[in-house]
Amino acid sequence: MNTNNLKAIRNKKGVTQKEAADALGISPNTYKNYEQGMREPNNDMLCKIADYFKVTTDYLLGRERQVNPMDLLIAQSDLTPEAQEELYIALPPEAQALVLQVMRLMKENHRRRQAEKPPTIWIKRHQNKAAAGFGYDLSVGDEWHDVEVTDTPEAREADFAVEIDGDSMEPDYHDGDLALIKLDPDVEVGKVGLFIVGSMGYIKERGKKCLISHNPDYPNIEGEARCIGLVIGTAEKV
Repeated sequence: MNTNNLKAIRNKKGVTQKEAADALGISPNTYKNYEQGMREPNNDMLCKIADYFKVTTDYLLGRERQVNPMDLLIAQSDLTPEAQEELYIALPPEAQALVLQVMRLMKENHRRRQAEKPPTIWIKRHQNKAAAGFGYDLSVGDEWHDVEVTDTPEAREADFAVEIDGDSMEPDYHDGDLALIKLDPDVEVGKVGLFIVGSMGYIKERGKKCLISHNPDYPNIEGEARCIGLVIGTAEKV
């Protein structure tokens, strides 16, 4: 092993012999012997040392003139900004040009992703869920928080949103959907709305004398129901 290269890469990484030994799972004395040339690591340990310092085994054996500068930058990514700047300045001009090229590509990719991101808006969402199956208590008036959703005409028209729990309205509405509600105390028959039965909230289709489940595995809900609003669509959470 090239002891000078081993010492150099350890110093570049900024760790002590003991810290390197602990990371490699060997005793400090064994690692010290590696650096002093008193002992040679076996092939498995040589690979382990190369992985730890993020260099090649050829570098540790002295077959490379210097460590790959990009590998060194990656290995030192936890340094302070000042130390990273010093490391960058120490790179040869061709390596500096490569770093700048990578940074420009990353910046352009970030700008493109931001441009492709659909616009969003914030709407009120009830903390409790409305059932497509079993009811939830929606009677508490202050259980609200804001949620960011994709900006659509339906999201702009909605007065608030409520999450659907259950599958009794499939295939039209699914468990986890965020239903957009437009306040309406008298949703017409055949339309899907948010209804209160007692203090429990349900997403159901309004029938003439009941609340209808679209999934045939679930019964309809008979009896009086108070209408809160019309379901005008679902929102995509951001």
